[in-house]
Amino acid sequence: MNPELLNQAFQAVQMAFPDARPAGGLILGTGWSAVAESFTIRGAIAYRDIPGLGNPTVTGHAGQLLWGSLAGRETFIFQGRRHWYEGAGWEPIAIPVYLLKKFGAAVVVLTNSAGSLRPDWKPGTLMIINDHINAIHTNPLIGPHDPAWGERFPDQSRIYDSELKALMKRAAARLGLPLAHGVYLGVSGPAYETPAEVRAFQSWGAAAVGSSTVPEAILANAAGLRVIGLSCLTNPAAGVGDRPLAHHDIHDTAINASIDMKALILEFWKELAEIR
Repeated sequence: MNPELLNQAFQAVQMAFPDARPAGGLILGTGWSAVAESFTIRGAIAYRDIPGLGNPTVTGHAGQLLWGSLAGRETFIFQGRRHWYEGAGWEPIAIPVYLLKKFGAAVVVLTNSAGSLRPDWKPGTLMIINDHINAIHTNPLIGPHDPAWGERFPDQSRIYDSELKALMKRAAARLGLPLAHGVYLGVSGPAYETPAEVRAFQSWGAAAVGSSTVPEAILANAAGLRVIGLSCLTNPAAGVGDRPLAHHDIHDTAINASIDMKALILEFWKELAEIR
């Protein structure tokens, strides 16, 4: 990973938002962009104007960083993310986490759309990520050690913060919104998984599968941020359902669930306001 490029990204955002002091960050995956509508927006910068980040290449990822606030908390909202399978290296994936760390944020919320490995969970179910499995077969921390990411060998026993998960459950309960809980398994993509792979993942104890989030969680945990992850389970994974998988169907299901997504994040930010 190129530390000079990461610093250039920080300088560009610092110039765009010189007064920003975000307490937390929100990385919005496929179908989650409408969540930003709950925030009061104070500024925006396109990803293409942030060195090393660049435009997302996937439908449903707007590609802009918003400086906003909700419930009295300044927040950096990343509308869309870059993925390992886009072939641009680790920098575009790492930059949002690096920016949050450099600007002094303490919390990051990672969101995604994922395939369900549980046949009893219907499309549109929201799941708190309890833990993850890295099946990408690589790691963003490989390479020369950069102290920006904490210790050389970061502990991963508790990546997903237990207090934040409790606050998310409380927010959902106030809304009467059921939440699933499970292990998210990250693969490289961009091809969907085979039925044989899905059966293997089920045997490992995974409940959902997707091609994001895990690298960001690894980096955020290493950098000392408190992490919580949310998946919208948009479709049964290969072999769990009986339909071919298509990105436009996944995107449409996430869009249909956006009312619940927005309501949940709004209530969660109110909960966060109590733990300043």
